[in-house]
Formats: sequence, C-alpha cells, structure tokens
Amino acid sequence: MGLDTIIVAFFVIGTVLVVAGTLTMGTNNLVESSYHGYVSAHQSMMDRLQTRIEIQDITFNISTNHASFTVVNTGETRLHNFDHWDIILVKDGQASYLNRSGYSIKPEIDLINPRILDPHESINIELLTELESGDSFIVKIITENGIVSSAEHIVGE
Repeated sequence: MGLDTIIVAFFVIGTVLVVAGTLTMGTNNLVESSYHGYVSAHQSMMDRLQTRIEIQDITFNISTNHASFTVVNTGETRLHNFDHWDIILVKDGQASYLNRSGYSIKPEIDLINPRILDPHESINIELLTELESGDSFIVKIITENGIVSSAEHIVGE
C-alpha cells in the first residue's frame, strides 16, 4: 500500500495540475477576447458619436436633368468607404436604392487625405437619375457606420 499509493497520488496531483492549467489558459483567452471585443465596440460607438454629415446646396442641371448636392463632413470622424454608403432617392412616393451606377462622387474640398472625407471637407454627389421640373424628391445618405442625413428638394425652386 505504500509505493502504489504514492504513485497514484502523484498521478492524481498531476492530473489536477493539468486540468487547472487548462482552465486557467481557457479563462485567460476568454477574458482577453472579451476585452478586445469591448475595445472594438467602444471604438465603433465613439466613431458613430463623432460622425455627422450634412447635405447642402442641392442644384438641378437643366441640360442633363440631373440633381447634384454637396455632402459636408461636420463631425470628427474620417469617412472613406464610399462604396458602403447607401443613397436612397424618394420620388413620387417611391423609394429607390441607388447602386454605384446611379450616382457619381467627386471631391469638392479635399485638402488633407486624397479620396477620404476628412472633417470639414466636402464631396459633390450627382444623381444620374433623370428628373423633371416640378419634381419633388428626398435624398437620404447613410454612411458606412450608420449615420443618416436627408434633404428634400423641389426641382425648379
């Protein structure tokens, strides 16, 4: 009962240490991934809180029958992924999601970073949908992080 009891005791103690080490490493990985998830969610929320855009200066070009407007970044977040923006045109009670071929984006004031809408910079968006004099429409822009701005305009006014 002496030597075999000692061997079994070492085996049990070794098993307990391996299980405790495994649980400790798993808990450490869980806490670490939770922390990184929290930091990422916090950064996304701060970006959303500091993002503001404003639609200004809606104009109508009689020769092309297209409307254009200026989008100004009035917040503190840089916006750059224009392919992930949603542009919705509401005309005659019908909402239309415009894909990339339905509008064109040109930088208007692009001082700091090329092709990035930094704070206090602006871009010009031309709607390639034909409009007629007297048409009333609403344009709604949704950025890649979910910030929304909209404006209404009556063609010819």
